[in-house]
Amino acid sequence: MADWDEDARARLRAAAHRRDGDAGLAALAGRPLGPVLQYAGDVLLAALDRGLPAAEPLARKCVEELDGRDGPGDAELAAELTAALEGRATGLIGVPVDLGALGARLEADPADGVQAVDLRTGDIDEPGPGFDPESRLTFVPGGPDPGDPGEEAQRGRARRRLAEHGYRPGPRPFL
Repeated sequence: MADWDEDARARLRAAAHRRDGDAGLAALAGRPLGPVLQYAGDVLLAALDRGLPAAEPLARKCVEELDGRDGPGDAELAAELTAALEGRATGLIGVPVDLGALGARLEADPADGVQAVDLRTGDIDEPGPGFDPESRLTFVPGGPDPGDPGEEAQRGRARRRLAEHGYRPGPRPFL
């Protein structure tokens, strides 16, 4: 079984960012899911959405590992994968937000003040003039979580924060 070197991780990140199920399955082939469960789940959701047959057994394994790990955002991602495997909707509304960017903002210094996610564009910024609370999800950064550092946990915390408010990450079209 191949391990996750930086090139393989970069291919998986790119596939997740593009929501490219084919490229995601290729990046996952022959590698353990454990170190990259949040990214793996994202590409598997895309692959399931396209009806790619190779996605189903990997998605089931990903759900099992997410349930066993129980890290930030793992329950939310497992629920999304389970819903996709069963052909049903989660009831969460897709928001075109970059989980990495949101995760980094959630871990910013709380002294930076209130931040907001534009629910239409996925942009993250400070609420300013013309702030529309109906089209934005606001939050106060909580600072880094010293007990659970790393990219996986950061993405998971962002996924969990969205789900707590009825949202899930969705495709982010390039403008």
